Amino acid sequence: MEMAIVMARDAGMDWIIHLDTDELMHPAGSSEYSLRQLLLDVPGNVDMVIFPNYESSVERDDIKDPFSEVSMFKKNYDHLPKDTYFGMYKESTRGNPNYFLTYGNGKSAARIQEHLRPNGAHRWHNYMKTPMEVKLEEASVLHYTYAKFSDLTSRRDRCGCKPTKEDVKRCFMLEFDRAAFIIASTATEEEMLNWYHEHVVWGDKDLKLKLLRKGILTRIYAPMAIIEGLRESDVFSSVVASAQATLSKDNFLASIGGTNSSRAVGSESLPSRKMGRSREHQATVRKVLDVESSTSHEAAVPPLSPPGVNDVFLVEA
Repeated sequence: MEMAIVMARDAGMDWIIHLDTDELMHPAGSSEYSLRQLLLDVPGNVDMVIFPNYESSVERDDIKDPFSEVSMFKKNYDHLPKDTYFGMYKESTRGNPNYFLTYGNGKSAARIQEHLRPNGAHRWHNYMKTPMEVKLEEASVLHYTYAKFSDLTSRRDRCGCKPTKEDVKRCFMLEFDRAAFIIASTATEEEMLNWYHEHVVWGDKDLKLKLLRKGILTRIYAPMAIIEGLRESDVFSSVVASAQATLSKDNFLASIGGTNSSRAVGSESLPSRKMGRSREHQATVRKVLDVESSTSHEAAVPPLSPPGVNDVFLVEA
């Protein structure tokens, strides 16, 4: 992520956002459903914009392409009245450890500026100041978590932990991830499918309707329409082909070689300036290290679960 900040600054970007491959931006509240316009409207003194996350609520067990097949999402605590959230908490969780299956502390966009650094996957920080942040009231990040049944086994195959309650803590921070790993490691295919239906798939029509009316669940169709439009116009295939050509190994190595060659020529033609710059660079590095060593850094923000029923009094306080 540090390299991404450098690349964004060199490319003249204004903002940077950390998104995983199972997430999409939902710029609700902007006049043109435009993330660009949404960020343009952010006051100039704001350094970081927080997007609360909504979590996918799948209605089938045979989904292959979540971005174009999932339309129902569970809203974030930050976008719900407290009495609705806590009043419907038990029905919303359906016996799962938390309100969301996975994280609930959203993602954020940071304005590109000096001394910016990542603070985990969910937030950003600055070496020289405490960032000014705002939390959006309508826009969100759509998190398509465990949207496919195969997500159970794919996560299992990426971890070498033993399927025990203690050992899985080494690999997973959230309770649902731990439970999913254990069931995927110890159960048969049929048992996994039953577990998936019980904990992930929303098959109870009456409960869905009740939570939709209460505002806990919501329907969002815009991403589906956009994805389908891009696919039908062959935009995806052309982008993939272009990326493969641009980011090929030969092109990448050639670009590095060209950069190294130009640096070598420059150093031969201006040896005295090179020495001067070297001393200046060393002094700058020492200065930065001194600043960093004297500045207290916040711990990286981990994926956090939304408030639980035991947190209601803390929230009200």
